[in-house]
Amino acid sequence: MYSNMKNPAALLLLLVGIILSPTNGMATTPGTARNTRQAQIQQARVFEKDGRKAMSDIVAADQLLAKQHSEEAHQYLEKARELLLKLKAKVLADKTNAVGLLSIYSQLGVKKEVGITDQLKQKLENTHLDVIRGKHKKVIAALKTLGVELQYSFVDLPVAATLAKVESALKSLSRKNIQKAREILAEAEAGLIHKHFIINAPAKNPTHTATAQQPEHSQGVI
Repeated sequence: MYSNMKNPAALLLLLVGIILSPTNGMATTPGTARNTRQAQIQQARVFEKDGRKAMSDIVAADQLLAKQHSEEAHQYLEKARELLLKLKAKVLADKTNAVGLLSIYSQLGVKKEVGITDQLKQKLENTHLDVIRGKHKKVIAALKTLGVELQYSFVDLPVAATLAKVESALKSLSRKNIQKAREILAEAEAGLIHKHFIINAPAKNPTHTATAQQPEHSQGVI
């Protein structure tokens, strides 16, 4: 569900949180600041993981309903609802997140011929926390200053809207309306926001900037 982005073979993919690990990027950071940043990254990863788990539960419920296993599907939806309620509280507490989105997947790519220098790696690591927090505009602005071609992909979860869909599906199940519940869950899955950006593309390529108004699975060249 979260890995259907198209990544050209010419790219060396850098999975945020694996190669761009918090410990590597903070080796020279003063102790207190390093510990604080690491705690923030770990917390953001927990929320990211919970968002993916909620969506996995929704998909599992839909698959169970397709086989008429409504009781098991109900259990999965209750688990998804519990996670989404927790995530909604987190999103609402973040006053900088007016749109109520939670990043549940992100990936950075650099062309092989660019080469991953220590300096470039350090600059990419500096974006790590903003990437997993879903501060995409800030990340893109920072990546544009690096002067090398990069690809940035992410999937955002609209928490409140997805929670509302899950609660609506649960009500449909309580009325034994399995078909309606499946339709609602399909809408919840379709509500994920997929974005893919090419940053600092060569001038020979057509250029345009992707905006928030573009449809899902959109691609922008910046």
